Amino acid sequence: MDKLSSIGLCGWMRFKHLLLLIHLDKRRNMHAAARQMHLSQPAASKMLRDLEAYFGFTIFERQPRAMVPTELGAQLVRHAEILLNDTERMVEDIQRMREGGYGRLRIGAIPAAAPEILPAAIAALKRPRPRLSVSIDEQSSDRLLQALEYKQLDLVIGRLTAVSQHNLFDFEPLLEEPLRVVAGSDHPLAGQARVTLAALRHWPWILHPPTSPMRQVFEAALADAGIASPDDTIETTSTQTTLQLLLGSTMLAVLPWSVLKRPLASGQYAVLPLTIGKPLDYYGIITRKHEPLSSAAAELVTELRQRVASAKPLVPGASPAGI
Repeated sequence: MDKLSSIGLCGWMRFKHLLLLIHLDKRRNMHAAARQMHLSQPAASKMLRDLEAYFGFTIFERQPRAMVPTELGAQLVRHAEILLNDTERMVEDIQRMREGGYGRLRIGAIPAAAPEILPAAIAALKRPRPRLSVSIDEQSSDRLLQALEYKQLDLVIGRLTAVSQHNLFDFEPLLEEPLRVVAGSDHPLAGQARVTLAALRHWPWILHPPTSPMRQVFEAALADAGIASPDDTIETTSTQTTLQLLLGSTMLAVLPWSVLKRPLASGQYAVLPLTIGKPLDYYGIITRKHEPLSSAAAELVTELRQRVASAKPLVPGASPAGI
């Protein structure tokens, strides 16, 4: 088997090869993939055979009802998607700059960072760059890191969710984040002087998905106290959806303190006198390893550092979660 080389690959492979891999992975059908690319099915089939001959392994298993990527094929599809996302970003940035703009900055942020330090940093970044296009994707860290790996985001303000991710990303810590239990102001538990974690299990809960760091802290606190996970739950990563569901209901939620400052000021919500587990580990700036930042992304990082240096978070006292 001939050894692969990047020079040889660049001279042979075309963007249409990458597109075929992506369309086949999504549709699992050669006819549908060929139609999407405006090719005949025989032409698309030959293209796949050429790819498999070049790489020296089967990329898709031909099953009776579907074409399924092999283990090596899945890795090839992953890299094809990253390359195409990077190409799309290049075209978008160059086009914006040709039209007099400053390109585009795509930021991923966990709910804790979105209302706290990020808005002020973006406002400072935009002042000298009014035509810089900025998009913010607010999600849990696990989803944001996948988008960062696939080059759908430029940087993430969040947390690493697995030790192995240090091989893919650089992490610069910014702030730690205490978690609090919140309810609507008319909830039966609102205003009580003492609440235990055991007493809360039987209420309905709004929680992040199990893979998110916030949910893992909640589940760890329950496990430490010997309490089973609640049965009545709604899962969402949306802070606004969570806050809306709390109004006029008996639901409870676990949210970072930073996202609660403004809702609490409205008088519609109450924080129960209970802290769930230890504070979440520091969230911070996450970027792809060995990849330089754009000038806009680098300046945003500088603005974030300055705001963290001057931040003095105030969190009211609360008792630790008890049983």
